[in-house]
Amino acid sequence: MKIKPFIIVLILVGLIGLALWTSKQEAQPKDRNASRGTFSAVEENGRTGLKPGNKVPDFTIMALNGEKVSIKDYRGKKVILNFWATWCPPCRKEMPDMQKVFNQYEEKKLEILAVNLRYTEKSTDSVSEFVKERKAAFPILLDTDGTVSKKFQAVSLPTSYLIDSKGIIQKKIIGPLSQNLMIDFAEKAK
Repeated sequence: MKIKPFIIVLILVGLIGLALWTSKQEAQPKDRNASRGTFSAVEENGRTGLKPGNKVPDFTIMALNGEKVSIKDYRGKKVILNFWATWCPPCRKEMPDMQKVFNQYEEKKLEILAVNLRYTEKSTDSVSEFVKERKAAFPILLDTDGTVSKKFQAVSLPTSYLIDSKGIIQKKIIGPLSQNLMIDFAEKAK
């Protein structure tokens, strides 16, 4: 019995579709609350890296105000490490919510570190003007050569890491942060 080419193509298309559907299901967050923008804590695993449970990799970078900033200086505080650019529409959209959450939770030891991809910007002055217009009071860090954004795999903007007070990555978010998720993190993280 001879199998017709049409049937072979149909079987191949079905197998490819099944593989794509299976990989999409595996990529879905195991924590169903993650897709709703809520926070649930992850336990430390003893490794340094970018996955939830890992200790955040150290870096030192220059801030817009001229000071050197190291992530390890923020141990004891919950940190939202946000990678952004002025030309990024979702970054522009999330900045006011970040400022509101920062104002509300600064006393509760929450810090927002906004790492601007300076190497993609027209000038440092344009970043400064953007920050001033939006009255952003949290630290603005300048990644002048892409070293930090590459280290943190910030390919799509915005990309954020939620880091607990012990320096453990709790969550990585690609895309804009919701105000509810930031508040939930500020309230529930250690």
